[in-house]
Amino acid sequence: MQNISPEMRIAVIELSSDPEIELFEIDLTHIGGIRYRFYNGMNNQQKPLIWQKQTYAPYPVSGEGFTYSGKGPSGRPTITLSNLFGLITGIVSQLDGAGGGYVIRRIVKSRFLDAENFAEGNTDADPSQEIISRWVIEQVTSLNNKTVSFMLAAPSETDGAMLPCRVILSDVCPWRYRSAECGYTGLPVADKWGKSTGDPAKDKCGKRLPDCKLRNNQARIGAFVSTSRLS
Repeated sequence: MQNISPEMRIAVIELSSDPEIELFEIDLTHIGGIRYRFYNGMNNQQKPLIWQKQTYAPYPVSGEGFTYSGKGPSGRPTITLSNLFGLITGIVSQLDGAGGGYVIRRIVKSRFLDAENFAEGNTDADPSQEIISRWVIEQVTSLNNKTVSFMLAAPSETDGAMLPCRVILSDVCPWRYRSAECGYTGLPVADKWGKSTGDPAKDKCGKRLPDCKLRNNQARIGAFVSTSRLS
């Protein structure tokens, strides 16, 4: 599911819109691997690009077919990565094809990139301005000594997909704040009403998407936000 803020919608349709940056995060931690962040390029200072304070290693990567369908099954996009030094071959061999791994694709307008990417900083930097889509690695479709390609699927359409064995809540997160499921370990941010605070004793989560956004932790919300759109 894609989350697009009003500001990002405006940026997308502007005639003088600045270039889009395509970032890929490959999360294999739940299948025995590690997390990778790749960008097919470098920032304006010829250094690894930084987004939301995370470093995206310069690595040849491309994707195609990233569209969602409102009717019937979604397409099957592909992500292709360089197999430089056999890196991806090693991952595929060690993790049984990396099936089930997560791919998070982020589209960011260059104007919103972190200030660290620019020699003179960036007053327009805004870590909330991104388009996110999440996918699951379904299978390897091509592997040679130059590149490796993976077919992806929407999380709800992977083989054997089942409804979770817990109550589906569209707007209330069931996770205990700062638990392993929640994943937030940062500084105090706000009380349960969303009011800013630096006091650890008052730092509480309201259990809703806006509260996760205050902590830049919306990717870990335990609510099934998309179900609120079902009819």
